Amino acid sequence: MFMELLFAMQFILHKLQDPEFSFKLESREDSHDIQRTLGELMEQVVSLLQLIDSRRKHTSVPVVIRKELKECMRTVLRTITKVMIPSAYFRGIIKLLGHADKNVGKKTLGLLCETVKERDTTKIKLKERREKKSDSNSLWLHLDESAFGSFDEMCSEIVQLVDDSNTSLKLAAVSALEVLANRFPSNYSIFSKCLASVTKNIGPNNLAVTSICLRTAGALINVLGPRALFDLPRIMENLLKTSRDFSLCLATETKYSDDNTSIRLSNSKESLTLSILVTLEAVVDKLGGFLNPFLGDIVELMVLHPEYTLGSDPKLKAKADVVRRLVIEKIPVRLVLPPLLKVYSGAVKSGDSSLVITFEMLSNLVGTMDRSSVGGYHAKIFDMCLLALDLRRQLPVSIQNIDVVEKSVINAMIALTMKLTETMFKPLFIKCIEWAESDVEEGASRGSTNTDRAISFYGLVNKLAENHRSLFVPYFKYLLESCIRFLTDAEDAKNVALMQKKKKAKLREANTNAKEGNSALSLGKWHLRALVLSSLHKCFLYDTGSLKFLDSSNFQVLLKPIVSQLVVESPNSLEEHSEIPSVKEIDDLLVACTGQMAVTAGTDLLWKSLNHEVLMQTRSEKVRTRVLGLRIVKNLLENLKEEYLVFLPEIIPFLGELLEDVELPVKSLAQDILKEMESMSGESLRQYL
Repeated sequence: MFMELLFAMQFILHKLQDPEFSFKLESREDSHDIQRTLGELMEQVVSLLQLIDSRRKHTSVPVVIRKELKECMRTVLRTITKVMIPSAYFRGIIKLLGHADKNVGKKTLGLLCETVKERDTTKIKLKERREKKSDSNSLWLHLDESAFGSFDEMCSEIVQLVDDSNTSLKLAAVSALEVLANRFPSNYSIFSKCLASVTKNIGPNNLAVTSICLRTAGALINVLGPRALFDLPRIMENLLKTSRDFSLCLATETKYSDDNTSIRLSNSKESLTLSILVTLEAVVDKLGGFLNPFLGDIVELMVLHPEYTLGSDPKLKAKADVVRRLVIEKIPVRLVLPPLLKVYSGAVKSGDSSLVITFEMLSNLVGTMDRSSVGGYHAKIFDMCLLALDLRRQLPVSIQNIDVVEKSVINAMIALTMKLTETMFKPLFIKCIEWAESDVEEGASRGSTNTDRAISFYGLVNKLAENHRSLFVPYFKYLLESCIRFLTDAEDAKNVALMQKKKKAKLREANTNAKEGNSALSLGKWHLRALVLSSLHKCFLYDTGSLKFLDSSNFQVLLKPIVSQLVVESPNSLEEHSEIPSVKEIDDLLVACTGQMAVTAGTDLLWKSLNHEVLMQTRSEKVRTRVLGLRIVKNLLENLKEEYLVFLPEIIPFLGELLEDVELPVKSLAQDILKEMESMSGESLRQYL
């Protein structure tokens, strides 16, 4: 029997590929009869294919023969469907879906998906341009009245199967609707009926069915647009309930599951999460203006749930980012801002990823705001950012990397300040200063400050100076006192000295060797001074206005605090903290800051005191200090050029001492400076040494 079927299929395939048959199709000769016959042939082949599959365990036919027969039958099906017009093809599918054997219906739905996917619009157009042997392809591009009627009836048949108790048939039916919606994105009224049926099957009972129903709902919403509004409440309720129940399931079962269960949960999680995101993308994109009742839940879902925030799967992360971007772009500021502000406390409990996402969304939202929105909401946004800026001091147990979180908060604040007028910005900045300098501990002495708050504050100042440049320079007059205080505060050094005195006798030798180490700082103070220096460097760099901040008075006030950093020792455990500026970074910053200070001052009257202070540091017993002093001298020489040569009489004696230094780095740097000065002055200076 199987051999006879094989020969019959090969004969049919040969006839279908016969040029005479192709000619009849092209000439429309007996077209109606041929299409009807092709439909009947398709029905027979699909039925036979299912018959072969159902009897494979009850026959002794060699596997090779069965495999060859099935491949031949599939080839026949592909050839048939390639030449069938849509109306005839849909009618054939309708008959097959009504078959008594549900497995035939399942196989038919698979054939429908395969055929529709192959009929991609771009491929059809390319084929039409290359060979115009048949116009059947063009009929698939734009369904005529007959095809439309058949399509409508076929979708109705598929919708009935969506409610079937057979799970595999249900999955095939829903998948087919997704393919049809993607391939025929027209305003077919039948798709509204499809959406209602698919939505009913979204629930936590069967994750496989729910997953495909969610994807299909997304595809149908993309087609229907506002016409899907009627089903929106039910879609969102089912989607949110499914997400919550599944998250709870993951949280409870993961603790007690074995490896196989964990793998199944992981696979289900990825599939369901992606489907939820696909549906949300369609809902927000097409119905964003109607989502107000669900916005709080959507924001919580996209910000607090680890499935959507951790980013362990690149595909899921990319899709989640798209949804979050659409929430900001498609939903009015007045609607999306309240739930975004409200989610902050939950984001703190959820940890780094949730907080970073919250402030990224807030930053993007600020970017979309018009002038009236900025005027109405800037104070609320700023208050939440200032609240979050205190996380470094509070350091909740949920936060693992405060620097990453703080960076996202500051970025949101910068995005906001870029939209503000000076009238709006100034009171907010003054509020920041008061916050940074306020006593955070009850009973703290007047004027005491918290280092962590100061670090966060000067991190913000750095970014403000970097982004606003010369516009921000005048605000440094409010910071002058704190800059000096943070650069000269010796509180940590006193604490270190006190601790050292209490050491036991076996540590006395170490204390003796650390006589000059009383200027060592804690990690926090080291970090803070780096930020203050960086802020001042940017201030000097952008201080180009007619009313300079760095006038003679401010120059003299800042000079010694800045130069004194050359002798400050780094914390002993600095190498263990990669997030805190290294000694090299601080040294480079000191050189750049001091050099820019001279350039901005622009007068030799001020350079003289700067030059003297730096040269005095080259007599320090610390190698690093001597090297830093020489690096600054070299930087001044490179920036001020011939104007700096006026200080040669003062520089020469110091260079003479340093050229005899026992430390090679110091000696080499002194030689380089001498050569550069000789080149610039045009005479030998060694005679003056």
